[in-house]
Amino acid sequence: STFAAYRIVKKKLLVRDPDDLTNTTPLQVGQRSAKGLEAALTLDLPQGFGAEANGTILDAKFDELNAGGVSYNGNTPPNVPEATANLWLPYDVTQRLRLRTGLRYVGRTFSDNANTYRVPGYAVVDGGASYAVTDNVALNLRVYNLFNKDYATTTYNDEQWLLGRPRSVDVSVRARF
Repeated sequence: STFAAYRIVKKKLLVRDPDDLTNTTPLQVGQRSAKGLEAALTLDLPQGFGAEANGTILDAKFDELNAGGVSYNGNTPPNVPEATANLWLPYDVTQRLRLRTGLRYVGRTFSDNANTYRVPGYAVVDGGASYAVTDNVALNLRVYNLFNKDYATTTYNDEQWLLGRPRSVDVSVRARF
């Protein structure tokens, strides 16, 4: 298991020059900070079962950000979730075959500096299997968004929502040398 508490400060944020939107050189202004807690736990259970869990609680904000005459001080930066969590349940069927199912949660976010548009949080279920063909080669199958849930990862104001990954499958071969 692990646990971490932190505070991160980022200075000289990049913003577009509000007085000259054709200028591609950004201005360096302001500061933002984040403080949070992270925890992770892995358990090996009997009969080939296991559990892997992790989560984060985050408080991010603009300490100082003025752009175009507007103050965003105290607002949450865009695309930063308040919380995230993962829970994976692996099962070793044999020494060569491993199955996994997992729940992935991402908390709500804002899509703009003014915190006008909120993107709802979401939870999706993923799964996978890994088969060790040899000691150095494995075939992996990963299924994302198993139940094909619709969810948004970000928005452009309230007009356009960018949806997250639909149900999809990745197949890969992993080799060690």
